[in-house]
Amino acid sequence: MNNHKKHETGFTLLEVLMSLAIFSFMVVSILSGFAQRMHSDRNTNLRNIAITLAEARMEEFLKFPSSELTSTFPATTTDFIVYRGGRAPKTTTSDPSLEQQFRRTVNLSANGDLCRVEVIVEYGFLNRTHQYPFRVVLTTQRGL
Repeated sequence: MNNHKKHETGFTLLEVLMSLAIFSFMVVSILSGFAQRMHSDRNTNLRNIAITLAEARMEEFLKFPSSELTSTFPATTTDFIVYRGGRAPKTTTSDPSLEQQFRRTVNLSANGDLCRVEVIVEYGFLNRTHQYPFRVVLTTQRGL
């Protein structure tokens, strides 16, 4: 009988499977991080658009003297803004009932010598009760 040990080179099946499992775990972790980052970037982009829409509407109302605001404009106005791809946004006063849209509401109120302007932009995918999951609110008060 020959008691010589053979020196085999290479990896065993168990070593290959373990390295494949570790590699797969790393790849899934990295791809999951990319997906979360893309989702986060999209939410940040939508929030930036909502802030821009609110600021633009606030600027429109602030160019008028405060004494004219409550007498010229209705107490509450609402419009809807829809962005589609690279096209210009579509603004309408009737609800288009799309999954991805912005609803912008302006509330004007006078309280004594103060005129309050509040701009609310709600956005995100509408849920079953037709409520938006996110909102941006800008408020200012001006003397009459």
